[in-house]
Amino acid sequence: MSLPTAQWTVALDRMTETINRNLVELDRHRTEWATVTDSPATVTPPDMLLAWLERRLGQWDARLTASAELAATVEKQLSEREATVARWQETFGRWRELVEQGLNPAPMPASDVPE
Repeated sequence: MSLPTAQWTVALDRMTETINRNLVELDRHRTEWATVTDSPATVTPPDMLLAWLERRLGQWDARLTASAELAATVEKQLSEREATVARWQETFGRWRELVEQGLNPAPMPASDVPE
């Protein structure tokens, strides 16, 4: 009985091709994400490590500052909308009271009209 070396060879060739493709993809991934995943080597002098850390912290500070500014903008918009809803609620409450009393509600002054 002969061994199926041809089938083994084909299977090994397929495995080799797959491994080579995966290695190429890993190299591409490393290259694209190097700025995020690379950290200084343990033999790096302390002053270079400090510079690297300061650069990374600066990047995070910029992100956090942008996030804080966005959050402040959203808070302001929500406060403005909340104030507008409160004004409308007050206006409709007054109108309802007047209607319940049987009086005709007077038009609101232009300065009191909510946006």
